[in-house]
Amino acid sequence: MGDTKRLWNTLHAVLRETRIDDAGAHTADEFAAFFRDKVDSVRVSSASTTLYEVPYRMTPTFERFAPVTAEEVERLIGNAPCKTCQLDPVPIWLVKEMRALISPFLSLLFNKSLTSGCFPTQFKRAVVRPLLKKEGLDAIQSKNYRSVSNLTFFSKLLERTVLMFLDDGNMLPATQSALGISSVP
Repeated sequence: MGDTKRLWNTLHAVLRETRIDDAGAHTADEFAAFFRDKVDSVRVSSASTTLYEVPYRMTPTFERFAPVTAEEVERLIGNAPCKTCQLDPVPIWLVKEMRALISPFLSLLFNKSLTSGCFPTQFKRAVVRPLLKKEGLDAIQSKNYRSVSNLTFFSKLLERTVLMFLDDGNMLPATQSALGISSVP
């Protein structure tokens, strides 16, 4: 066996990832306070801004969601990247391997969520990590970081289900950005 710390440091260097413990002496509490203060300052600075009047225009809407099928969920699982989150209850490779068995249960859960308008509480949890905005920025300054939320696999799967409905109904503007999900295969 080799030196695993050296192996991980080499891997991070090759992937050009900045490790948080190498990024100065920031604590989780310091990052939390920085990002909380940043959000508060944006709220204060924009509180007196007048609302933009959006002229009425016909946009597509749907009255209800067409139920997602177990086959669609199975396809979404199969096409999803194998990215994982610390909060995932099982490894993603296992979910993918067992997708034929679990897709009926997930489709039932997703359909219940979409028809009731309730997003499962456990799907709202995320691991939030600070990452440098650009390589080469001063790692000591908190303002050079952005917060990145790592959601659970099932949460992202439900988001992909909603995106599938929006894509099918041509309900996303062509200029939509920051979805976090590129497209539904």
